Amino acid sequence: SSADERLSEWQQRKENKEKFSIPTGFKELDEITGGWQRGEEFSVIFARTGQGKSWILIKTLEHAWKMGKRVGLIEPEMSAVKTGYRFDTLSANVSNTSLTRGEEVENYESYIANLKKRDVPFFVAGPKDFRRKITVSKLRAFIESNKIDILGVDGISYLKDERAQRGDNRTTALTNISEDLMDLSIELKIPIIVVCQSNREGAKEDDAPDLENIRDSDGIAYNASTVIAARQKGPGIELSVRKNRNGRNGDKLIYLWDIDKGVFQYIPSEEAERDNSEEIEKAREEFKSGREVF
Repeated sequence: SSADERLSEWQQRKENKEKFSIPTGFKELDEITGGWQRGEEFSVIFARTGQGKSWILIKTLEHAWKMGKRVGLIEPEMSAVKTGYRFDTLSANVSNTSLTRGEEVENYESYIANLKKRDVPFFVAGPKDFRRKITVSKLRAFIESNKIDILGVDGISYLKDERAQRGDNRTTALTNISEDLMDLSIELKIPIIVVCQSNREGAKEDDAPDLENIRDSDGIAYNASTVIAARQKGPGIELSVRKNRNGRNGDKLIYLWDIDKGVFQYIPSEEAERDNSEEIEKAREEFKSGREVF
């Protein structure tokens, strides 16, 4: 009975893909997932501690902002200033170390002057903005009042379960929260991307953590539309697609990552690397010679 509706949506997607999705900022990831979908998109980025998941979140939100999208970021761990420095590093490739230490940064004043001229907002909110209790209902009000196109939450564990009942454990709470976030995405037709920690078992693995390694609740992975595991690998970072409702699973993408300048450079898979070894090695050398790689 809804065949005509599906046909109409498919025709609209074909004519205007941007209406239905937002690029992630990683071209190769977009080819796998189709980008962040505008609705029915509760996506999870998870990793062990200190692997760069918050950087990945801010990068994808900064890319959406550059494309003219109104962005909201819930940042419970860092101040707005520290978050802003990371944004500046990713946006202008200026040294994050120099920004946080008050050292000389070339053309930073002119960058800030130009940034202030932009009329597209990037909202950053912390626990104080929600009276120390971040709930899905408060996120709904935050999204609606600021007309946000894409929302990032740097830590799902900081959210409070509004459906909590006496005796509920943390697993139940996070399952409820993840369900409510997916419902919120469907209701408001925006992508919601959250960051999660890996559990101890995931921290012991040589490979990137898998779905069962999401800390405290397997319900998070169950309710998610996309799950991406991140881990640092040599002078770069590896993104592993662990779940993808809109395409294939299991792909691994490796990027050389200059964390100080916020630069990511894609490195093809081992098979492609063998076929293009000279070009890739040249790219690596150019990358290393121009920036300090962490």
